[in-house]
Amino acid sequence: MSKTVKFKNSLFNKKELKNVIYTAFIDYGTARASYLADDLKELGFHYATKAGISISVEDLKVPPIKKSLLSEAYKEIETSDAQYHRGEINTIERFQNVINTWNNTSETLKDELVSYFKTTDPLNSIYLMAFSGARGNLSQVRQLVGMRGLMSDPQGQIIDIPIIHNFREGLTITDYIMSAYGARKGVVDTALRTADSGYLTRRLIDVAQDVIIREEDCLTKRSINIYPKNFKKSDFIEKISGRISASNVFYPNTKKILVKKNQEIDIEIANRLYDENLHVLGIRSPLTCESTRSICQKCYGWNLSGGKVVDLGEAVGIIAAQSIGEPGTQLTMRTFHTGGIFTADPSRQIRSQKSGIVSFSKNIQTRPARTMYGKNILLLEKETFLTFTDYKNQSSEIKLSADSSIFVKDNDFVKEKELLAELPLTNQQTTQAKKDILSPVSGEIVLTNQEDIVWVLNGNIYDIPKDSLLNEFKANDEITEQDGLINFKIKSKNEGIVKLEKHKINNTLESLKILNCLQYFKMPLYKDKSTSKLILINNKGEKYLIEDLPKAFKSKSVLFAQGTSNVYRAPSGGDIYYKSSSFYKGTSTKKEKVIQKSGKLLFIPKEVKAINKNAALLEVLNGSVIEEKTELLKGTVSNLDGFVETKESNNIIQQITIRPGKFVEYLYLKEEEKKQLLELNKKIFFPGEIIFEDVIVEYLSYVEITKVFNRYGLLLRPIYEFNIPKPKVNKNSIVSNKNTFSPKLNFSNFDSLNFNSGDLVKQHKNRNIINSSISLNWDKTKLDTKTGLQFKILKNKKQTNLFNLVIITNEIINLINFLPKKFASEKLKISLHVNESQFIEPQTILGKISLLPEQQFSITKIKKTVDPSARLMLVNKRNYETYYSEKNNFLVTKDEMIKAGNNITPSLKINYSGQILKVSPFACKLHRGIPFFLTKETVLYKTKNDLVKVGDTIGTIIFEQAVTGDIVQGLPKVEEILEARKPQDSALLANSPGIVIDVKDNNTINILGNANYLDDSNLKKSKYQTYQINRKKTKQNIIVNKNDYLYVGQPLTAGIVSPHNLLTTYFEYYKTINLESEAAYLSFRKIQKLLINKVQDVYGSQGVTIADKHIEVIIRQITSKVEVTTAGSTLLLPGEVVELRQINYINSIMQKTGKKQANYKPMLLGITKASLLTESFISAASFQETTKILTAAAIEGKIDWLRGLKENVIIGRLIPAGTGFDDKPQIKMSFSEIT
Repeated sequence: MSKTVKFKNSLFNKKELKNVIYTAFIDYGTARASYLADDLKELGFHYATKAGISISVEDLKVPPIKKSLLSEAYKEIETSDAQYHRGEINTIERFQNVINTWNNTSETLKDELVSYFKTTDPLNSIYLMAFSGARGNLSQVRQLVGMRGLMSDPQGQIIDIPIIHNFREGLTITDYIMSAYGARKGVVDTALRTADSGYLTRRLIDVAQDVIIREEDCLTKRSINIYPKNFKKSDFIEKISGRISASNVFYPNTKKILVKKNQEIDIEIANRLYDENLHVLGIRSPLTCESTRSICQKCYGWNLSGGKVVDLGEAVGIIAAQSIGEPGTQLTMRTFHTGGIFTADPSRQIRSQKSGIVSFSKNIQTRPARTMYGKNILLLEKETFLTFTDYKNQSSEIKLSADSSIFVKDNDFVKEKELLAELPLTNQQTTQAKKDILSPVSGEIVLTNQEDIVWVLNGNIYDIPKDSLLNEFKANDEITEQDGLINFKIKSKNEGIVKLEKHKINNTLESLKILNCLQYFKMPLYKDKSTSKLILINNKGEKYLIEDLPKAFKSKSVLFAQGTSNVYRAPSGGDIYYKSSSFYKGTSTKKEKVIQKSGKLLFIPKEVKAINKNAALLEVLNGSVIEEKTELLKGTVSNLDGFVETKESNNIIQQITIRPGKFVEYLYLKEEEKKQLLELNKKIFFPGEIIFEDVIVEYLSYVEITKVFNRYGLLLRPIYEFNIPKPKVNKNSIVSNKNTFSPKLNFSNFDSLNFNSGDLVKQHKNRNIINSSISLNWDKTKLDTKTGLQFKILKNKKQTNLFNLVIITNEIINLINFLPKKFASEKLKISLHVNESQFIEPQTILGKISLLPEQQFSITKIKKTVDPSARLMLVNKRNYETYYSEKNNFLVTKDEMIKAGNNITPSLKINYSGQILKVSPFACKLHRGIPFFLTKETVLYKTKNDLVKVGDTIGTIIFEQAVTGDIVQGLPKVEEILEARKPQDSALLANSPGIVIDVKDNNTINILGNANYLDDSNLKKSKYQTYQINRKKTKQNIIVNKNDYLYVGQPLTAGIVSPHNLLTTYFEYYKTINLESEAAYLSFRKIQKLLINKVQDVYGSQGVTIADKHIEVIIRQITSKVEVTTAGSTLLLPGEVVELRQINYINSIMQKTGKKQANYKPMLLGITKASLLTESFISAASFQETTKILTAAAIEGKIDWLRGLKENVIIGRLIPAGTGFDDKPQIKMSFSEIT
């Protein structure tokens, strides 16, 4: 067939030039094509030089139609605003209208630009550049000479004020600030994108670097099916050209072969295949290739850069990785949430072709509905026909499907291009969104018979807090700006001297303090430098440490000060014993034992040291007698002399006990003597007594019998007696009541025991047995428990180097926090009734704070509410409008609600909405107000006659907002798919086909259909299957309805489908029908198809085209591994990750030898994980986690066969691709040579 280039006489833009080069390349080869390209370049440069095209400001021509387009847009927006103010649409609908108006204006202007340039200045340099494809595109031209359009705010919502200027006219300050956010976002995005895209490419390269074409044909019988019906012609040709047919394809009618098996499909054949309306076509694909560790030529097909079958040794893995990674920089990182805008797609709109009359069919079924622009329409329940009759009386029918929107009424006359109906959106996802209705004015809520409107009639609203005093007003009172509407009393709780605290800078009053002195101590006051505590010293020289005062009093008395005298101090560590409750009294609130009368304490010295060190370090023996200051361990010295006893566990000395006293050791005792000795244990002996005829007791002693190894000993421990006197009233105490200014406080001395009977006094801690303390008591009736007591230190007037202590009450009234927060924005006035340093009684009124009106007015109406919050409404003349008419022809009646723009006389339109108060012969009085439109989905929080302030929430609008599929898009989305990330809240999937019988309480789904796999516990196949949704783990709603048919893997709840769960679901289902190997293959095929489509969707949505085979190569790498579950007779381990082909090969050998096969489940790996699990450890180690991989390889004694490119580059060998590919067949030995 001779190839000829057809003559074309037309304008050659970038696309046409591409086609010319492509045809030359395919038909005439590389050499001829490169000559053509060279000649085209010469031609281009020659004429570009001659043309001398330049660009200047004058070339930026703004089309004159822009003015009229803008004025039309402003008119539309005024209409929307008027509708909103009249209560015909709500705020959401108004917003949608505004956005829609500006989008349409911007689009219309863009279209006008092109035609303007074409007609007036086809050689305009900007037009030439953009439309020849040399530089720039239409959207940039639009910004230069059209309008910049709508921008989004930092939250991704669209701002409803557009930038109507372009760069030629220049931006205003507002325009500049609005566009700055998007511009900054763009710059940041680009910077982040390059880094992310580079990392994605690196991971892709790593996972696919060892995919090299190593053989001609893998002889597989598998293929993938393409259904031509699902594609447009151009897409179909693009999809299958360059592939190899998997089987013979016949013409549908004759049995003549159209394409042979293993034949290449070029563009011509692809065209023919599409035209023949084939049902299905099987083609070879890298996904089905059965070559081990590579792909064969036949499964790969053409090398797309040359239009010929790929060569052996071609590194197709690297090409695939680069093809997917390179466009990464063109993908956006994040999407803008458009704030619920989905512009009506013109392809869904049905407009009238001519002017005429539209009539509905007789059996039409519709229901009223409302569009998001606030238009009332009809929604079709069943599909129907509209009949359109033009002026020539010719009728035509328009078919409409169910759920279409009809914008016209029956027998309406319509103009040409008028919108008649809109077809339903098929795959539009929406979510419920909420927006609060905030009151723009203060006033009273009025509800009328019209249910879809709520009114707010203007008035001044004031909050009335608790304990406030309301001024008595009457209607027609004049109020000046100094009249207090609501007053608050400022009251003191305690008596004392008033102190006014002012702001340091602006001198405004901030708080009032009321100070009162309760107690003055004459004793001199000192401060302990080490503890920073205050010390009082009485006449006897006894020191008392003063404790901190509590913030609030919880009991009648608190500890005020503690004595420091050492009179009753234990001489050393030891045990204390005394007879219970004979001479002291325990207090219920405190743990102290207050001494009431004289008594006696016994004290036996003993020293206990906690050690916790190795036994080898001990320098004294257990059971020995030592002297005072003996070193027990290095750095630990005894404080007493006496008998040593050690406590040891696991060769660690835990503690050493030293008991002073006389020690007698007995070595060789008979049983009888031992018995006598042990009877003496824990007995008390008095001086002069004799034990065993040879031991004389010299002092009051406590006997202990010790046993160290087999040696018995007798230890006489001394007992000391302490006589405790009855407490006297201490005249010299610091608590003489003469100095008390106030009967509210009194102080009392008391002595208390510090230890319980049997307690151990430790050597280094406080060894005082009795503490002398002072308690502070007060009278609850005279002193409020919340009153803060404070210490104040005064200089002594007589001796200036001495100080005295005073206890005062300090009541602070903070004026800033005195009123509730909601009054912060109101106008307030303070009047004080006391002076600085004035002494006041408790419950004195110090002053008042008044709430002042904003301006002077005369009251016409007063209203108070108590529930839900106490409020006051004052209506004045400014809230009214009066309209006059000389003819006495008013069209309104009293109490009627009227909207702005309505006529009140035949010739008078009003500019305010509100309620008619009075109609007199020549005047009409209106109480101004604002109507709000309520849709059925609006929730109203306020009821009739409620009072609202500006900014109060009246209700909430619940509306449907369009979701742009997935929030994660662009590059992160590709990454998410290829890394096979598990979604956080994944959907519940159906694990077998069936029909939904019922859905209960949003958490149980019953399905008719075999439960294909359940837990081992209930293996009985049941006819019904029930899915329970755990509401603790997921909040997702069920998205299937009664009587729906379900297929395997169909999501039952809202949420993202996890590919991992889907793979498991498919595998378990297919396992019930097929062998394990076939089930794994089929479930992988399903997932592969899904992943390829997902990746293509992301790139396609951004206008990037990537050939399927590149994605297939990558997906093949991440969907080819399985995890061994049971090893059978193989040498594999459970949990090991193996190639599917490899385990099938091992299992086939097991089957042939009659051994037990291994079981497995398919795994979906992310690209990173797949790279790290590659056979070559050198390649994996050069990617990530180097140490871990090399260590594991060394432990396992791995061998790297150097099959990929990376490992060879690292080692420094020739890479096994291209010219380094060894395509020589392996040396075949004849049978005779082997034997």
